[in-house]
Formats: sequence, structure tokens, C-alpha cells
Amino acid sequence: MTSGCWSPTRAGVFYVTRSDGVMDVWDISHNQNEVAYSHKVSDAALSCISVEGNTQGGGKLVAVGDANGTVSMLEVCDSLAQPQHNEKSAVGALLERESKKSKNEEVRSRELKRAKAQEEERKRKEKEDLSAQKIIEEVDEEMLELEKQFFAATRT
Repeated sequence: MTSGCWSPTRAGVFYVTRSDGVMDVWDISHNQNEVAYSHKVSDAALSCISVEGNTQGGGKLVAVGDANGTVSMLEVCDSLAQPQHNEKSAVGALLERESKKSKNEEVRSRELKRAKAQEEERKRKEKEDLSAQKIIEEVDEEMLELEKQFFAATRT
């Protein structure tokens, strides 16, 4: 992607330009997962895009510039330019839900990282405890052996 902009007349429509010379039009109020329309504008990389800002019957003319300096004027269909009933509030609610979802995923990710770090710390401490216990056992064995040797030497 090289550039993008929102439609001035449709809250759920945005335009994206790509380095392969294609312009994509997304209509997230219709489908969030697929491009609504793609059009090959140029063989050169597209570098900028602007949509006519007049809300009175506007939003149909799209200017797209490419890396060679060529500007193409395109006209989109009425369904991509004319405002839909309750679209602004529906898209606002959709973006709010996605924002909350993203924040929840961030919180969950932090919780998983914290839990992983705690588990690693627990394992490290457990390993240290086992090492310390092994050293204590070895010292105890040596002490017992030394005691045996001492008592054996003092009896003779």
C-alpha cells in the first residue's frame, strides 16, 4: 500500500493505492474482509489519492497519482459515493467494537507474557532449589563420612 483516504460522503468506504498500480476500494459497512472493488490504474506505482469532497452528490470523482507524475480521474458508482442510511453510526459502532477488541487482545497478550515470565521464574527457582538441595545432600554425605572416619580414628 502506498496511500489511502476515506470517502468524504460514505463513512464506511475508503480507498487504498498500491505499488502495483492498483486502486482498491473497501466498503467495510458491506464487507470487512474483502475489497469491494479493485481497478488497475497504471503500470507505475500509485503514490497518492484524493476523493472529491463535495457531499452534495459528490464523492464520485477520484484523483489518483502515480510515480511517473500522471494523474488519473476516475468515477465510482453511486453505491460507493452516496451515503447509506445509518451508515455513520453503524461504522462508528463497528470501529468502537474493533478498538475494544484490540485493547482486550493487548491486555490478554500482556497477561500471557506475565504468566510465562512467572512460570519461567518458578522453574528457575525450582532448579536452584534442586541444585541447593543436591549440594546439601552431598555435604551431609561428606560430613557423615568424615564423622565415621573421625570416630574410627579415635577408637584405635
